[in-house]
Parts: sequence; structure tokens; C-alpha cells
Amino acid sequence: MISRGPVDVVVVALGEPRFDGAVFAALERQASAGIIRVLDAMILMKDEDGTLSSLDIEDLPADMASAVGFIETGTRGLFDSEDAETLFEGMVPGSAVIALAIEHTWAVELVNALYQAGADVALNFRVPAPVVEEAFASLAAQA
Repeated sequence: MISRGPVDVVVVALGEPRFDGAVFAALERQASAGIIRVLDAMILMKDEDGTLSSLDIEDLPADMASAVGFIETGTRGLFDSEDAETLFEGMVPGSAVIALAIEHTWAVELVNALYQAGADVALNFRVPAPVVEEAFASLAAQA
């Protein structure tokens, strides 16, 4: 039996950073529904002059911290300075990235049911959403 779901690390690049709270609001809705659990988040910025900065969840003012309250304090810190350095290397000036560690809690019950049925997960891979969209567009064009 497992108690944790698989975790995806998603790095979102923002060419022109606009932090209006929409991303965290969407994550909170999914977390509240029990579909995912956001284990950690890291926000990195590179100014036009190349100055690097990071925004640590723990250092947010109280009004902003409430927007990320759905990220459990016990799992924060999975991303470290080495992760930040790696991401900074690929960033262009005037950009930002948000790195997210997202656990798929929906999978725990399914995987446990499979194991109880004597099954083993033989293969698991992710097809990126743009590839799925292209595949369905191709099917629709052929119809």
C-alpha cells in the first residue's frame, strides 16, 4: 500500500511576469478538491540587468502568505539553492519562473486498488497537454 501519490515537478516560465494570484488560486481549488497536493513552490526572477532574486514563501507578508496557505509547511523546502541555480542558468533577463512540486493525491486510491487486485503498474508516462491538443485537433481534421 502507498500513502503518497506520484509527484510532478512543473517549471512554468513567465516571459513577462504578472503575478495576479490566478495561478495560486487555481492550484488552491485543485488542492481543496483533493485532486492534488502542492508540496513546494519556488518563484525566481531575473531582472533586465541580470540581477537574480527569489521569493521565498516563508518570507511573504501575511496578506500574500494567505494566498499560498494551501502549501503545507511540512513539505516546503523540497526545492533548494542548487535547484534555483540550475533554473537561473536557463532564464533570460526580464523573466520569472515558478517551480512547483505537485503530488497527485487522486492516484493513491487507484494505485492501492490495483495492488490489492494483484496488478502492478507496468508503465506510466505523461503526455504534455499541447501534444494532446494537437492529437485531438488532428483527429477532428480527419473526421
